Amino acid sequence: FDGIVAGAPAMRTSYSSMADRRVTVALNGIAPRDEAGRPIAARAFSPGEKQLIAKSLLESCDAKDGAADGMIFNVQACGFDPATLVCSGPKTDACLSREQADAIKEGFAGPKDSRGVQIYPGFWYDTGITATRGIPGLLSGPSPIFPIDYSMTMDVDREAARAATPVAALGDTAAWTELQSFSASGGKLIFYHGVSDPWFSAQDTTQYYERMTVDNGGREAVTKWSRMFLVPGMSHCLGGEAALDQFDLLGAVVDWVEKGTAPDAVVATGNAFPGRSRPLCPYPQHAQYRGSGDMEKAASFECRE
Repeated sequence: FDGIVAGAPAMRTSYSSMADRRVTVALNGIAPRDEAGRPIAARAFSPGEKQLIAKSLLESCDAKDGAADGMIFNVQACGFDPATLVCSGPKTDACLSREQADAIKEGFAGPKDSRGVQIYPGFWYDTGITATRGIPGLLSGPSPIFPIDYSMTMDVDREAARAATPVAALGDTAAWTELQSFSASGGKLIFYHGVSDPWFSAQDTTQYYERMTVDNGGREAVTKWSRMFLVPGMSHCLGGEAALDQFDLLGAVVDWVEKGTAPDAVVATGNAFPGRSRPLCPYPQHAQYRGSGDMEKAASFECRE
């Protein structure tokens, strides 16, 4: 291929499944039980508690891109801490229990083995974590397409050893970072990933991109043939209750291959915010409000690190 667009790449599926189980096990530990005594992970947080988490997350991180607009573009600067929501008095929907806050932090931190080694990255705090429509957010319980998991504990060492077998790794492109033959032939490679993807962490894709950058001559060299775009609020490949998930990366890669025009930004729109547009910026840049102009228009934003 002369040009490739890789969206929400399903790399290291054995490990990403561990990350989802880490979240589920954490939720199971605080969830109410059914008649058979089994945890109901989808009810670990009440609707009111989910609203509290979403509201507090936006208050903490939304405006870091210069625009308080219900979207978190500067996700890398987001310092949201669930511990700040812990009740100082009786438990109500206006606060979380210590156990609930700990479960969020534990789940989003990703699986670590008994030595503290990170087996798979955690997940970013983003607007889609409490989503109930489409693919459920991480705090809304497991996706209905997966088997129900009632586990209360998780042996990360054992699961990591199983995930590391040659059979599980067969064909997994996560280790394929030296792409000099592709780039030398004029190939162009664009990645994109929804920050609220609950199945494959966008952090895993960014870490792959960073490894690939190091192994191919550094950032200045790699940006001549490859770029990656994070999409705030977007779930797996598309959708999201607070996402602008309509953008043309196919046209971008065609222009790059055929005209030599690199995608310094790609305009995104979406049904979640009718009339709104934003630039998607090449990682590690993000869309930042210029400080003046119509906040609903992409032209009022610029790409910054």
